[in-house]
Amino acid sequence: MTVTPQLSDDPRDKLQAVLSHNWPGPDDDLGADYRRACAEWFARLSGHDKMMAAWVVEVYDDGRKTAQAARVVAQLPPAPRFPLL
Repeated sequence: MTVTPQLSDDPRDKLQAVLSHNWPGPDDDLGADYRRACAEWFARLSGHDKMMAAWVVEVYDDGRKTAQAARVVAQLPPAPRFPLL
C-alpha cells in the first residue's frame, strides 16, 4: 500500500523535502513513500523554484547564510510533511 504524505507549509518540512528529493538511502528510515512524494513535489516546482532549492542545498551543505536559506525555502510551495518531525 502506498501512503502519500500530507503537504505542509512549514519551512522545516520544505527544507527536508529539498534535501530528500533525490537522495535514495539504502537504509532509508524515511521510507520509499516519503522519498517518492519529495521527488514528485520537486518535479512539479517551477524552474525558478528549482534554482532556489539548489541554492538552499548549497548553503545548507556549506553552513553559510542559514537565515537567508530559511527565508528562501519558506517561499517554496507546500511540501510533503517530514515523517520524523
